[in-house]
Amino acid sequence: MFGTLLLSGLRSVLAVAYVIVLLMVELVTAMLVYIYLNLYHLDTFGALVRFAKVVLDTLIGQMEYWAPVSANAAYATLVGELGPKSILLLLIGLVAGVVVRFVVRLLSRLASRATASRSVGEPA
Repeated sequence: MFGTLLLSGLRSVLAVAYVIVLLMVELVTAMLVYIYLNLYHLDTFGALVRFAKVVLDTLIGQMEYWAPVSANAAYATLVGELGPKSILLLLIGLVAGVVVRFVVRLLSRLASRATASRSVGEPA
């Protein structure tokens, strides 16, 4: 009974640590991509900032349509505080998160298949 509780607690702590490490990797990846684009591919970075401005304008339009009462406050927040570069960083973070999670999941699946095929192929 105590061993089961201890094992369950340990698995929970490891799961939380896994999520925190994954989030840190995603954050660092997003920041590195943002810095790399800003330093070495200025044309691409400018085009992405313009695209982020379109996304920002779309968000503002949706806020005006769905919540016209609070549209002025949302407009001040989205445009005044965030701006297109912040929206771009958020979008890069989303894409980096998807890519990092895909790679981690792919590697874990490949590792589990390799260990399963190795254990099946070994004579007992």
